[in-house]
Amino acid sequence: MTLETLNFWKAKAITYPIIALSFLMLGCQSFKTTSELQSNFNEQELKDFQTIRSFFIKNMMELNDENFNNEFRFKIKDLEASGFSSVVPKKIEKLFTSISESTFNEIWEIKTQKRSNTQYGSYKYLAPKKNGKYQKFLSAITPHNSMVRLYYDDLLKTENFSHLSMSKYINHNSLDFDLDNTNVQLLFAIHYITFYHDNNITSNLLN
Repeated sequence: MTLETLNFWKAKAITYPIIALSFLMLGCQSFKTTSELQSNFNEQELKDFQTIRSFFIKNMMELNDENFNNEFRFKIKDLEASGFSSVVPKKIEKLFTSISESTFNEIWEIKTQKRSNTQYGSYKYLAPKKNGKYQKFLSAITPHNSMVRLYYDDLLKTENFSHLSMSKYINHNSLDFDLDNTNVQLLFAIHYITFYHDNNITSNLLN
């Protein structure tokens, strides 16, 4: 399955209930909701965020709730240096299929970008859904953290999940993120799931 046919839910009638259930079983006990999450998302969307958070921490980062705070910075740098080679591309697609279409559409929208003048064709990528619930959620948490505010401002300016700004924050001497906070964990989860997906050449390059 490629981004060229990224309408997962209409393209295939098959769902992945076992995958979704396993993600929820891994994450639901430790998922701590917040007022910002409850104010912006319904019950189904909150369940989908449990799935996304659990997938990021356990499947992508290969960490757990106990060591996430202490190991995150080292682990994310290591993953980037390796090109996220430990992540299986099909697991990202299964993650997308395991959440509801409505939740996906509140976080992401699919955009097409033409290649440079020296190349042919185009490629597709995932951008933040303009005025979607996720964007409004980010706006709601900006007063609590200066780095989140900068990240959100860059997202609005570029209309993209700016990995340049994220890399700057990760490499800063003082990482001003509350890594124990569910809101912040979800920000990282959605950013890096998007970053990996868009930079995996088997999923986003078109003719």
